[in-house]
Amino acid sequence: MTSIAPPSQAVPVSPPASVAARRRWGVWPLGLVLLGLGAAVLTAWGVWNGSQSDYYASIALSMSKSWSNFFFGAFDPAGTVTLDKIPGSFWVPALFVRVFGFSTWAIILPNALAAVGAALITAVTAKRVAGTTAGLLAGAVVATTPILVAVSRSNQPESFFVLAIAAAAWAAVHAVQKASFGWLVAAGLFIAAAFQCYMLEAWAAWPALGIAYLCSRKPWVRKIWTLLVAGVVSAAASVAWIVIVSLVPASSRPYIGSTLHNSAWEMVFGYNGLGRFGSSTADSSAYNSFTPPFSGSAGIFRLFNTQLAGQIGWLVPVTLLALVVLWIAKVPRTITVLIGVWFLTYAAMFSVVAGMHQFYTASLAVPMALAVGLAFGAARKANIRWAQASLVGVAALTALIIGISYGGYSIVVSILQLVAAAVAIGLIYWERARTRPLRFVTALVAGVGLLLTPTVWSVVTMSHPSSINPVAGGVADMSGGMGGPGGGQGGPGGQGGFGGQTQGGSSSAQGGPGGFGSQSGSSSSQGGFGSGGPGGAGGPGGSSAQGGTGTQGGFGGSSSGSAQGGLGGQGIAGMSSSSSSDAELMTWLEQHATSSTEYLVATFGAQQAAGLIIGSDGGSVLPIGGFSGSDPVPTLAEFQALVSSGKLTYVLLSGAGGGGGGMGGSSSGTSSEIQSWVEQNCSSVSDSPSSNLYSCSASSTGS
Repeated sequence: MTSIAPPSQAVPVSPPASVAARRRWGVWPLGLVLLGLGAAVLTAWGVWNGSQSDYYASIALSMSKSWSNFFFGAFDPAGTVTLDKIPGSFWVPALFVRVFGFSTWAIILPNALAAVGAALITAVTAKRVAGTTAGLLAGAVVATTPILVAVSRSNQPESFFVLAIAAAAWAAVHAVQKASFGWLVAAGLFIAAAFQCYMLEAWAAWPALGIAYLCSRKPWVRKIWTLLVAGVVSAAASVAWIVIVSLVPASSRPYIGSTLHNSAWEMVFGYNGLGRFGSSTADSSAYNSFTPPFSGSAGIFRLFNTQLAGQIGWLVPVTLLALVVLWIAKVPRTITVLIGVWFLTYAAMFSVVAGMHQFYTASLAVPMALAVGLAFGAARKANIRWAQASLVGVAALTALIIGISYGGYSIVVSILQLVAAAVAIGLIYWERARTRPLRFVTALVAGVGLLLTPTVWSVVTMSHPSSINPVAGGVADMSGGMGGPGGGQGGPGGQGGFGGQTQGGSSSAQGGPGGFGSQSGSSSSQGGFGSGGPGGAGGPGGSSAQGGTGTQGGFGGSSSGSAQGGLGGQGIAGMSSSSSSDAELMTWLEQHATSSTEYLVATFGAQQAAGLIIGSDGGSVLPIGGFSGSDPVPTLAEFQALVSSGKLTYVLLSGAGGGGGGMGGSSSGTSSEIQSWVEQNCSSVSDSPSSNLYSCSASSTGS
C-alpha cells in the first residue's frame, strides 16, 4: 500500500539580495536622503562663520539663563523686558545655547535644520498624493527657495514658522483626504505651533483648511461641527501662551515688550497685528511697529518687484498654472482647493501688508512647492504631456525674464535653464516607449528646467551671509547703513539697490544681481534697477560700514547716509554690532560691581544692550525702553529707585546722534526723561573704556 505523505508547507523564498537592495534603496528613499543632504548643505554649511543678529542672539542667550526667561522670552538676562513677539522661534536656539554654550553656530544651526525639516515634510506630503516624482520635486522647491535659504542661514525667526506650516500642510492633506476629525485637530495644533513662532500669520492657513474640509464627502452638519471644534482647539492652543502670561502678576514676570500697557494680548494683536498695517487701521500708529519698506510698495504685483522677484517670485506664475493642471489632472478636489486657497491667501496677504521684510515670504515656499510638485507628478502619472511641458516652459520663461531684469550671472543661468527646459520638453514628447530609465532622465532634466536659476541663487547665498535683512542671490551685504529699497548709490546701473552708501564710502562692491551691495570698495555690482525707489539711503540707524562713518538716521535720509529722518538711533533688530569694545566695557563694569549690584549697566534701546549682553556672555544689562526704545520700562521713578538702592550705578548713553536706541529711541516719554535726568544728575566716568559712561549714586536721587 502506498502512503501519501502530507503536503509540506511552502517555504517562502527570499528575494535575491540585489532585489532587496533595490527595494531598500529605491528612488524614493535614496532621493529623500539626497534631498535632505542637499538642503542641509544649502542651509547649514558654514554656519559657524555665519552672521548673527545681535538682538536675536542676545535673546537666545538671555533665555538660556533661566527657565523663567526661557518661557517668557526675556530680552535681557535679568528678565526685565521681553522681546517683541511670542518666543516660540527662540525656544530651540535657547536650548542649544544652554546645552552647547553660546556661539554663532548654536543660534543659527537650529534654523537651518528647521528649513531642512520643512523640505522633507513637504516632500513626504506630496508623495502621499501623487507619488515619488511629486514628492521629490516639491521637496526640492522648498529646499531651493532662495529667501528661505537666506533666512535659514541667519538667526532671524522665520524657519521654525515654515517648519510648522509644512507640518500643518502634512496633517491637513490627511484630514481632507480622509475627512478625519483627528487629522483636522492635528492640523489645527500645528497651526497653533506656527502661531507661537509668527503669531497672526499662522491663522491665514485656516481659510484653506476650512474650505477644503467642507469639500470633503461627509454630512454637512458633521463637517461643520467637527470644523468648529477643531477651530476652537486650535485657537485655544494658539493663545495658550498669551493666557498664561496674562495670568502671571506683572511683578512676577518681565514687562511685555513693545506694548503700551504691559499686555501680551496687546503685543500680539496690537503691535504685531494692527501695527503691521500702517495707516490703514485707526489704532496702528500707537504701536510703533517696525514695518520697513524692504519689500517695496503694496500692490497686486508686489511679488514681482525688484525686492521680491528674485527671492520668491520665480515660481509664482507656474504655481498659478499648476493649480489649473491639478484640476484638469483630476487630483482630488479637496487637495486642489486646500493648496490653491492656501497659496492665494498668503500671496494676497504679502501683497497688501504695509511693510515687511523679504524673508516673511519664505512661508509661500510650502504651498508653492505642493502645487508645482503635485501638478507635475500628477501630469506624469496621467501622461498629460502638454501639462508637463507647460509647467517646465513657464518656469523657464519666468526665470529668463527675472534673470534679465537683475542682470549679471542671472542672465547666463536663466538661459541655461531655458535650454534645459527645451530639452526636457523634447524628452517629454519623445519618451514613447516610457522605459523607466528614460522617464527618470526626463524627470531629472525637467527639474533642472524648473529650478536651475533659483537653485543657483540659493548657492550664491551661501557666500553672502547677512544678519540685517537676509536676502538671497548675493544681495545680502547691507552693512552700509541700511539704505532701504532704492537707497544709496548702487553699482553700475544707477541709483537703485539696497544698502546704499555711507559718508566716506565708495559705491557698492559686493553687489550681486542688480547692484544691491553696500560695502565700500570699487563699483562692481552686476547691473542695477534704474534710478532709485522708495526712501533714501539712510537706514534705521546702523553701525558704520567699512570705509564710511555710518548712519544715524532713518528711512528718507540723504544719499550721503547722514540721514535726518525716521527710525534713528542705534540700528534695527537685525543689526550686528557687538565687538571687542563691548566685552572690554563689560569687563570693566564687572570689576567695579558691588555686592548690591543687580544691573552692571543701563543703556537705551535694544541694539546697544544686545551688544553688551553678548560681549559679557550674558551680563546683566538694563535695556531702557525695550526693543523700540519707547517702552515705559523702567519708569523714571523705578530707575531712580534702582540707583538709590545701589542696584544700578552705571548708565551708558548713546553715542553720535544722541539718545535712543533699538529701533530708534523715543525723543519723548520715559526714555527721554531718564536720559535727561542722567545727564543732569550723574557724572561722566573718565577712566572707563567708553566716553559715554555715566555714574549715578544715591546722592543723585536726593536720598
